[in-house]
Amino acid sequence: MSVELQALGTDDSQCAVLALVSSQVMRLGRAPQNDWVVNWDRLISREHADLTWDGGQLQVRCLEKAANPVVIAGESFRELKIDVGGEFLIGATKFRLIETIEPAGSNDLDTSDDEPLAGLQTYQSDELNEFEFSDPIRQMDMLARLPKMISGSTSDEALAGLLVDVLLETIPASVATAVMRYDGDVSDTLENPLASGFDPTRPAMMRVATRDDYEGRFKPSRRMISSALQTGNSVLHIWDGDEGNGQFTISGSLDWAFCTPIKTNEVGGWCLYVSGQGSEHSGVFIDDETLKGDLRFVELVAQFIGSIRHVRLLEEQKTQLSSFFSPRIMESLMGGTSASLEPAEQDISVLFCDVRGFSRKSELLKDDLFQLLATVKSALGLMANGIVETDGAIADFQGDAALGFWGWPVPLPEGPVPACRAALSIVDAFDNKLNCDGILDGFSVGIGIAHGRAIAGEIGTEKQAKIGVFGPVVNQGSRYEGLTKQFGVPICIDETTAEYVQTFMPRDEARCRRMARVRPAGMATPLTVYQLLPPVRKDDSVSDEMISRYEAGINAVLDGQWKEAVELLSEFRGADGPTDFVFQQMELTNFEVPANWDGAFTLTKK
Repeated sequence: MSVELQALGTDDSQCAVLALVSSQVMRLGRAPQNDWVVNWDRLISREHADLTWDGGQLQVRCLEKAANPVVIAGESFRELKIDVGGEFLIGATKFRLIETIEPAGSNDLDTSDDEPLAGLQTYQSDELNEFEFSDPIRQMDMLARLPKMISGSTSDEALAGLLVDVLLETIPASVATAVMRYDGDVSDTLENPLASGFDPTRPAMMRVATRDDYEGRFKPSRRMISSALQTGNSVLHIWDGDEGNGQFTISGSLDWAFCTPIKTNEVGGWCLYVSGQGSEHSGVFIDDETLKGDLRFVELVAQFIGSIRHVRLLEEQKTQLSSFFSPRIMESLMGGTSASLEPAEQDISVLFCDVRGFSRKSELLKDDLFQLLATVKSALGLMANGIVETDGAIADFQGDAALGFWGWPVPLPEGPVPACRAALSIVDAFDNKLNCDGILDGFSVGIGIAHGRAIAGEIGTEKQAKIGVFGPVVNQGSRYEGLTKQFGVPICIDETTAEYVQTFMPRDEARCRRMARVRPAGMATPLTVYQLLPPVRKDDSVSDEMISRYEAGINAVLDGQWKEAVELLSEFRGADGPTDFVFQQMELTNFEVPANWDGAFTLTKK
């Protein structure tokens, strides 16, 4: 037996559901640290009671700090046990203990109706518009209240629990109602019911409600559900008492049923199911004309649910994605579907950004972790702004470092140019400590950029996924970031990125110089390392003339003409990080060109 505890407030939107697990203690309160939150009633304490289900009864034990007791029939208790079907009050909130249908069990639905249902009627939404509602005043009032009720539901289970009661309340002829959610592909449920993981006998979630005086065992028809989900239309069937036990909704006392799908863009499907009695058992004549008005009402409810769930899904996606993408990229993504996030192999630019000076700050603030956290957040904020403002995506934050990338989901014709603009912007922000109120004094930044083929998109498992990038170019970007320390410059870029800078970025926006060819520790393939520089008007410490002379010296190094290189580079020694790096490497062999010289310095540390 599966049991849940429902909480119902005085407002229709105040609804919460707790699935109970045997021997598990759950803390009920308005704001407990964990467990079950019922936050609309001020008479419920922040931590009010412990709930324990033993498989037969629910024990409710109020905490000492709980101001208000549990009330049953006007009598107050601090501790008691409740049977299934029982109710109690705390404040103005009613709690109801009910038995539910196990969603994974094969006996939850009628599986005996393998043959097509003779006489099953299918209706499109437009066909039902000509019929009058069976109880227009009550049903129109419920439709007006429905959006607020739905918006107050905090989970699919709570929403389904709300809907089964709504259907029962607003369809007078109904005896039993159900709401089911299916996962998997429901596009071929009739011809191949188990295709693509869809099994109509195993809803991922199911809620059922029946009239208080109904004593039968209610099991919705699998074939009716399959037909509704597969066609996207409502289905209706009326049978006589002799047929009921064999082919249709299992109950000897039910005479008709209809099922309406909730149409959404999500994989899987929802459906609303209503069943009731006719002349055979209630003495009231029921035919398809009688039920069409109720079916029209349920169609409208389904349309409400589908629209609101679609909007809610888009809002959730937008909230999640806005942390990673710029508004322009967001607009592109939201104009598509969730498939837009699927991983794809494309030309990707990767930017690694790491804070310099963080270790020293950590030592100074070891006794003030909140101040240290504020420092990290401020630094990461400057990095994130630079990435997002140039239409990049944030793949990850690791401590005081950030990983951004460009080229997915929207390909960029300028290749790594936006990444270069982001890098220059981030360095400028750190140099000027923009909007940081002195919190980043003493900090600088190192950035590495690489460009190449990679897979980008939603990467991870079914339960945990994030926007990410995967491929050798990611490792290269990290290597180039690490080389900023050895060369003593803020930004290192690869050769492909340098070619894009020279082609697409005018010198009054950005410049670059080839610094050296190196073989990083642990790598067999040499890398040509370039420095990305701002224009002279922003930084005149490296003039265009100096770049020209330096690169002439590097050409001499590559060609094995080290004496000539020393003559060309000596004037910059002690005042330029890349020059000092080159001299340090040549000093390792006493300025003698190695016998196997291929133009690349072999590095012994990362």
